[in-house]
Amino acid sequence: MPIDVERLRHDARQRARLRPRPAFAGVIGDLTHGGVRMRRYVPDVREPECGVVFLHAGYGLFGDLDMQDPYCRVLADTLSVEVLSVDYRLAPEATLDDAATDALTGLRLLADEGVTRLFLCGDSAGGTVSTLAAQRSTLPLAGLMLTNPSLDLTLRSFDRTLPGGPDPELSAWSFRAWTRVVDLGDAPRLDRDAGLLPRTVVAVGTLDSLAPDARALAEACRRAGVDCRLVELEGAEHGFVGTDRVGEALTPFRELIHGPVDTSGQPRGLAR
Repeated sequence: MPIDVERLRHDARQRARLRPRPAFAGVIGDLTHGGVRMRRYVPDVREPECGVVFLHAGYGLFGDLDMQDPYCRVLADTLSVEVLSVDYRLAPEATLDDAATDALTGLRLLADEGVTRLFLCGDSAGGTVSTLAAQRSTLPLAGLMLTNPSLDLTLRSFDRTLPGGPDPELSAWSFRAWTRVVDLGDAPRLDRDAGLLPRTVVAVGTLDSLAPDARALAEACRRAGVDCRLVELEGAEHGFVGTDRVGEALTPFRELIHGPVDTSGQPRGLAR
């Protein structure tokens, strides 16, 4: 199928401009580090030892720091941690390996600044990047947080009977370009290296065509002895992080970072 990548990117930027941005009690600032554009979200109330590197959705073809800016605000505010959003390189100009390298650049920045508990977080294609970066990181990671990730890039696990997933034809085109394969059957399956992952939470809607990917990752983690919590949102579709159901993922994310809440209802260890 013919793909107009520039049109996809233009339309994504237009959609991002129209999304309301929630108020944020903290500081938001853009920076460039190691040649990679990033955006930092530092809430007023936070755990100073923790930091989250976030990777956005977009099939690996489109998206930038504005695409999921509202979600990053919610993540930082709800999780009470600094969130560093990374504007990773995109296909077809760059590869999935390049994108993972950019994610690792974000991790290294936080580590150099003294953050001792590092987390990766990704949505959809950003979940692909986050998972590969977690498998390749030489820095110790405290956790991996994924929402509806694409993990079987061969698309053999893609369930076309489920109505709420990403476009399969666009996925196939982008994954070939992203991984530099001619035959999609040669693309990677990231669940196969589950043993390299830290503690993981993966959340997915039951109507998402990528639900089998999330379940396969959870099972692979179980076999490898990796702590993985699978959260299935009944009746939810692929883009649920942009809806009021996002809290169903944020609750287990918060527990991964802070542990159970104390008797006051607040996560433990927050600095004010």
